Amino acid sequence: NQWYQRRERGMSFTEVVQQCSTVTELYNVDYTPTLSLSVQETTTQSNYIKIIRSIDVSSVVDILPSVVEHIHGCRVKLERLELIQETRRKLQDPRIAEELSAGNILNPILTQLLDIFTSDSSQSVQFELISIICVLPQCHLTERVLAKLHSAALSSSPLIRRQSLMLVMRTLPYSVSLKFLFAYLDDDDPRVRTTAIQKLYSAAEHGCDIPYSVYQKIISSLSDSHHEVRLHSVRLLPHLVRQHRAEIITQESGRTMALTHHTFIQLCMLMRDINTGVRAETARVLGTFTDVDPEYLKQTLDKKVRANMRIVPGGAKGKQEFSCGRKWGGDAPIKAVLGEINIFDPAGCGAFVHGMEDEYSEVRANTVRTMCALSSCGEFGVEAMPHLVDMLNDEIQGVRLLAISSLQSISQNVLLHEDQLETVMSVLEESNVEIRHSLHQLLSTCKLDSLVAVRRVLRGLLDNLKKYPQDKSSIFKCVRGVGDNNGNYVALLAPEMLSKHPYLSQTEPSTDDASYVATMILVFNAAQHNSIIFSMFHSYTPKHYVYIASLLPDLVPQLPQVHKILKSSDATTDLTSITGSLNVIVKQFLKLCQTGPNVGAMSKALDDIMKIQKCSSKIHAQTKYATLLVGLIIQLFKLLALNRKRLADGLHRVHGKIKDLVYDLCLLEHTFSGSVNVCLTAKLTKFYCLQFLHKHISSSAVTVGEVSAYRSHVSEYCISNNVTCPIQITECKHFDLFNYLCSQSTVVSPEIQHSTATILAPQTNRDRVNEFPSHLSHSVQVEAETERAAPTTLAVKLRYPGDREVICQPALRTQLNNYYQNTVFIGSNSWSDPGIVDLAIVSEYSFEKSEAALQRLYGKQKIWLRISDSVQIKVHPRIPR
Repeated sequence: NQWYQRRERGMSFTEVVQQCSTVTELYNVDYTPTLSLSVQETTTQSNYIKIIRSIDVSSVVDILPSVVEHIHGCRVKLERLELIQETRRKLQDPRIAEELSAGNILNPILTQLLDIFTSDSSQSVQFELISIICVLPQCHLTERVLAKLHSAALSSSPLIRRQSLMLVMRTLPYSVSLKFLFAYLDDDDPRVRTTAIQKLYSAAEHGCDIPYSVYQKIISSLSDSHHEVRLHSVRLLPHLVRQHRAEIITQESGRTMALTHHTFIQLCMLMRDINTGVRAETARVLGTFTDVDPEYLKQTLDKKVRANMRIVPGGAKGKQEFSCGRKWGGDAPIKAVLGEINIFDPAGCGAFVHGMEDEYSEVRANTVRTMCALSSCGEFGVEAMPHLVDMLNDEIQGVRLLAISSLQSISQNVLLHEDQLETVMSVLEESNVEIRHSLHQLLSTCKLDSLVAVRRVLRGLLDNLKKYPQDKSSIFKCVRGVGDNNGNYVALLAPEMLSKHPYLSQTEPSTDDASYVATMILVFNAAQHNSIIFSMFHSYTPKHYVYIASLLPDLVPQLPQVHKILKSSDATTDLTSITGSLNVIVKQFLKLCQTGPNVGAMSKALDDIMKIQKCSSKIHAQTKYATLLVGLIIQLFKLLALNRKRLADGLHRVHGKIKDLVYDLCLLEHTFSGSVNVCLTAKLTKFYCLQFLHKHISSSAVTVGEVSAYRSHVSEYCISNNVTCPIQITECKHFDLFNYLCSQSTVVSPEIQHSTATILAPQTNRDRVNEFPSHLSHSVQVEAETERAAPTTLAVKLRYPGDREVICQPALRTQLNNYYQNTVFIGSNSWSDPGIVDLAIVSEYSFEKSEAALQRLYGKQKIWLRISDSVQIKVHPRIPR
């Protein structure tokens, strides 16, 4: 009591120990004083508990024997219970388990706890004692401990039985503990039944074989009154089916059924369960039954038992519920036949229909996922198609996206009919960009069943293009797929699409019109499957083909027939030949660097590369790579041409040029990929620049140790990627980048890939002024297409007048691939006149440990590399009225 009161008054630990008589021993363990409390002292129960609460976790192991002994000697039930609860809270810390396992005090403590369990008849005390044993680390259980566990498992308290089950599964092997669990599947308390099924599920997940005799008990648990029991039974059934797939079930009627089909029917009945969680989990689990007979799958889409799911005795005809009206009395409904047998339980009929009509979105979403997983069977996919199309009208966006992705996965084997197409095309009016782009991907993979459907899709896409111009790229990819998959229908519509008139000549359309370009992409992709389309071309169509093919080479196929019409041998340039020309220019540039630095002559290489870039957009990545590599070398020679005296006066005068050099080095490594050699060239260029700065600029700018650190980094990279490392790197000699590049067969490889982004919205507009009060901000919706860029590293860079830059990296909101969408906010103090704000997509690059010199030269820990062209917005923050 004195110890606790003086401790509260702020006295030091040593002063408290000196003045208190209740403390018998003092230890110093890792500079943390701990207490060993004597049981014979007259410390009150409340203060004893307060001492346990205030003591450090690392000291609990030292006082644990005294605590357990005090619990054993305590005669008041409430005080004993409170002390046990506080001890259990302390022991739940994971740091205590290691110290208990290392020491030898665990077995005596366990023995004393079992003695207390035997002597105390209070169920609450017994429950807390078992909880403490569960918290203690695993140890060797003696026969006495097992006997106590069995006696606790037979207790009248369900909480004690439940804790005993948890302790048994935690300490005993699965092969031994399973027999112990089977008896509690029929326990009176639902919490015990739930725990037993949970532990069976855990054992099955760890690869333990569950006996087949448990199957009927789990099936009966599906109708349990407690929802937790039903929920965990649903999760356990797929494991039982997987282990005993060959078993046969004999029904009450004497008919046999495969275990998989029997389980599938039983789970279908739970799709009408009263609990939402059970229905959602059942819908998810049904997707794992991929080997079910297609006839059973079809029955899940019909609320009435189908004729092939009934057995009628006496050879009578199977009855039908409704007449189709096509035959006079031929298929009229037949009255029920006495003694007929339903193969499929009527309670489970239309399970997926019930799931799609469920009021909770989680159930509907899991149902759509399951239908998609089971649609690998072609017959079921055909019947599921109309139901998935109806899910496009769901009120929840996530469910609609799942329906679109599910339709896309089965659309290659299923035709999209006209009546279904109306529902699909209505989704194009969505304001959400994810929905629209996902639907574009769906239409690009679908096969349409009629001429009218192709016309409807094209008109809908062109209307969508007018309403959402930022979707141009996605719509172009969509019409490419539509033309590729429906070439014959497009051939019939070609005169209409090409505005072909038998008597009147049409004016030549502009290739700047996005609608015309989209139509021509569709026609060109269909022409590769149906050559009759070429006879319908206008005189200007082949020229438009050449232009569009050079502008969008990935969307327009190669058509040799057009080359014959133009009487040209090659309308497009081969990528390999252009890359070869680039290599010639780059190697000539490298030889010029070796003979002597002439910046004026070197700059002509950049002009030659820009001329080659105009030949085809296919070589955009290669020309960008060559331009950046040549530009880096020119920057080095410009630094070398600076007056040495000016450099001696201070490095700050060239700091801006060195900072630009570091930026371009990171840009070369981070945004270009495609092969290991491309990455190695970027690292070797970095190493050469570090050597150059150390030798020619200043030894304090880059030290010898930093050069050696990056040399080691290059060597480790070559070893890890199984690439031959240059000898100058391994032998710690001066590395000559020019000799190395000249020795390579190709410097600019056709495999080079470039990480880029194209801003779709907003577009540059210097005429429109966006005004807003200066105390508020102006929001701008940014949408961009990306290529080979990780979405988590992207951000938006705003550059205000006066060169103030702001990086906006809000949370991503889109799940589309190769698409970036975010909202940025522009704000500033009031301006007298409107100003231009530049907006660009940037990618994050963090320096590695071996690049400490580059990080110091740049002045920041990471660099934001621009991967898109900038867009300019005119804004005017005004003084609020």
